[in-house]
Amino acid sequence: MQKTQRLEKERVLELKWLEDFVAVAEKGHFARAATERFVTQSALSRRIQSLENWVGVELLDRSEHPIQLTSAGHEFIRFARGLINTSYEGRAVSNKYARIDDSSVTIASLHTLTLSYVPQLVHKLQDELGHFSASIVAETRTVDEYLTGLSNGSSDFFICYSHEGISLNVDKAHYPSITINQHWVRPFQSLELPEPTLVNRSGGIIPYLEYAPGSYMSRVVEHCLKKAPFKDRLQTVYRASLAESIFSATKNGLGLCWLPETVASGTAKDHGLRMISNEWATPLYINIYKSLQNNNPTAMKIWEYLQANY
Repeated sequence: MQKTQRLEKERVLELKWLEDFVAVAEKGHFARAATERFVTQSALSRRIQSLENWVGVELLDRSEHPIQLTSAGHEFIRFARGLINTSYEGRAVSNKYARIDDSSVTIASLHTLTLSYVPQLVHKLQDELGHFSASIVAETRTVDEYLTGLSNGSSDFFICYSHEGISLNVDKAHYPSITINQHWVRPFQSLELPEPTLVNRSGGIIPYLEYAPGSYMSRVVEHCLKKAPFKDRLQTVYRASLAESIFSATKNGLGLCWLPETVASGTAKDHGLRMISNEWATPLYINIYKSLQNNNPTAMKIWEYLQANY
């Protein structure tokens, strides 16, 4: 145990540990704090434990319901909030140097959407509203981290997918959104492969290209397959986090997959693919979010246009 605590102290303190700690202290409940932080309860608990190991003392009294701060926790939370606020203030101040010019906006987006959809959207907005510059951020982040970027001013917009069966638990009072497009996620396969039969449970194994567990697209495809009779016949032969990697593997004839239109644009034959069946497709919406507190003039102009036209 002492060795574990020593190793934790040698680790770099992570800002998300402090944010998790403050969330639990404010909610008095691990499950509610986990929902607010967009993580599982077990992950949140591990991160709080890492923080306590780093500090070297228990910060939360878990025997109380709701959870209470220990004496050390009452002392430490003042510093935790100060570090969080200072970090965000420093990031927001520094961010102005990352902007291209005074008319610039920063758009954070899922990687898949930045390949073609976001550039097309920016081009359309420039045609309608006049020139502005755009910085595109396509990093691997949690939804909570994207929203934090909106609240601290490091991003003006966040563009992501939305599905009716998957809740992102976004506080709409603080982060309003606009649905700006609808695409589809459909099953595809290389023309080089024989077309599989998807109408019953019986039949041979179907080589399957799977999205990494925990990714947004994996949850979308799970929704598609919920009542699929052929579900048990799918045998994973390739797994990846990015839709672009799944797309490439499909074109190379590795198996059956589900792709969003934003990746498989144009006709399927253009890519050497066949679309298998619309019966196992699902609509996928594209939403844009902003912080209610954002007063960037260019961002406000864009938002007003989107509100009026979508």
